[in-house]
Amino acid sequence: MNDGIVMPRSKSKMDVESSSEMFFDNQKVGSEWLSTEAAASFLSISTNALRIMFYRGQIQAYKFGRRLRFKLRDCEALIVKKGA
Repeated sequence: MNDGIVMPRSKSKMDVESSSEMFFDNQKVGSEWLSTEAAASFLSISTNALRIMFYRGQIQAYKFGRRLRFKLRDCEALIVKKGA
């Protein structure tokens, strides 16, 4: 007997996977925004070179607090523009 105590149903692996996919799809985590390190790696340059390019206006970046974030499409456009 459980004496009126209702135990929560544990989530199955399928429930957890589908809920996390919905979260990441809605938030676009990791697909649109790149950290300085990830953008530099994507462009095959150093993080310092990327910061210099930002301050010279060669690539657009967005500040979230003290952090720079780069859009993936801006990095792709830079590759096309430079012909790399």
